[in-house]
Amino acid sequence: MKSISKCFILFCLICADEYASDNDRIRCEYIIEQTNINFKKLKNYEVDISVELDIPGIRMPKSEYKVSFKQPNQIDIVSENFGILPKAGLFESPEENFNNLEDKRIIDDDDSLKENEVIVEGYAIFDSLKFVSPNEYFKMLEPIVEVRVDTLKWVVNSVSANIERRRDRIPLFEITNTYQTFDNQYVMPVKSIAKYYVKDKKLSNWLNKDSDNYLDQITNQKDSNLEAIVEGLIEVNYSNYIINKK
Repeated sequence: MKSISKCFILFCLICADEYASDNDRIRCEYIIEQTNINFKKLKNYEVDISVELDIPGIRMPKSEYKVSFKQPNQIDIVSENFGILPKAGLFESPEENFNNLEDKRIIDDDDSLKENEVIVEGYAIFDSLKFVSPNEYFKMLEPIVEVRVDTLKWVVNSVSANIERRRDRIPLFEITNTYQTFDNQYVMPVKSIAKYYVKDKKLSNWLNKDSDNYLDQITNQKDSNLEAIVEGLIEVNYSNYIINKK
């Protein structure tokens, strides 16, 4: 009788886990669909963009661009001077962001969540992040990507990527967006802050060893203090939108 009870409990646990996985999948599909529907309301738009950099070792004046976008993915960028404009995460559709993720799940009980916000978390292939890898070994790691979605306005509030260690996470980048409503219907970004976390010149001295010791080495310490990581910041401001006028 006891063995029957244990089998029944195990069966219930397996069913509960499968139900939770199916529920996550359905919720993820709904969030992705709604966010993408909102994005596709933009048939085309033009916007002026200014970019300011605060990256250690790089000096560059404020640069300005005129960007034209047309569905599904046509982007024209015009600039009179040299500059850096981070395309990754700024002009891609929500569908492109989400399609790069595997094993997606919903997080809706995190203390850092804002009102009407959920996190879609998943694993990404390194190359899909358009992030420069210090060596081939690094590319074999699977970064964890968090996409925070506003479920009222159906926009992506932020995208971040990290590499998970036993004790903590090593940040790669984070892009945070601030929005404003135009023409009483289009919710568009007015500011994006892109933070990139990079190593210093000691990158060239990294050694290929087993993964956990190796990841300890790239932070130059055996605890969760990530002082060896250098933060670079790119601020993008958007103005003078012309939306769906063509």
